[in-house]
Amino acid sequence: MKIAREDFKHLRLPLIAATVMIAMGLACVMVSETWLIDARKAREVAKNSSLEAQKRVDQVAEEEREIKENMLWYARMTSRGMIELENRLDLIDSIAKIKTARKLFEIRYNIDAQRPLGYPGISPAGAMDLVGSRMKLEMRLLHEEDLLKFLFDLKSAALSHVSVRHCILDRIERGPTQALAAVPRLTSSCDIDLVVVKQVKS
Repeated sequence: MKIAREDFKHLRLPLIAATVMIAMGLACVMVSETWLIDARKAREVAKNSSLEAQKRVDQVAEEEREIKENMLWYARMTSRGMIELENRLDLIDSIAKIKTARKLFEIRYNIDAQRPLGYPGISPAGAMDLVGSRMKLEMRLLHEEDLLKFLFDLKSAALSHVSVRHCILDRIERGPTQALAAVPRLTSSCDIDLVVVKQVKS
């Protein structure tokens, strides 16, 4: 089928309308694509804002948890009498009472001067600091349980936190006549920190 020149006159308006519609369709596609890109950007911004807000909420919750832990920590130290200066006379008296009550053998110890202490993951609250005296403890024992009971009693009696750094046990060689006698069988050597909380001078 052939289209005559006269037919183009009749098709001119439909062709123009089709061209306009195609152009409008392309424009709509481009606008829609732009809106989609903007919507994605807005969603990403909203997502990042939400994450930042959640981080701030988590940070506040963590700070609140740390404050509560510090308050509990401070209350425990106060209940044990640790918020004060170390009383060595009470400590010496406590050791003597434990030795008598437990019927222990020889106990020798030396207490160094107080000094600041640093424990990983532990930081006192507010204007407080951890200080402690290193006690070198040597005992002669009938068996290992004597040392454990002594340390338990010392922790219960002392107005400080008793932190055992390390202990070494050695066996005492006995003669044939001592095999059945109630004589020391072990020696122990321990390093112990006697920790108290001290207010920092401003």
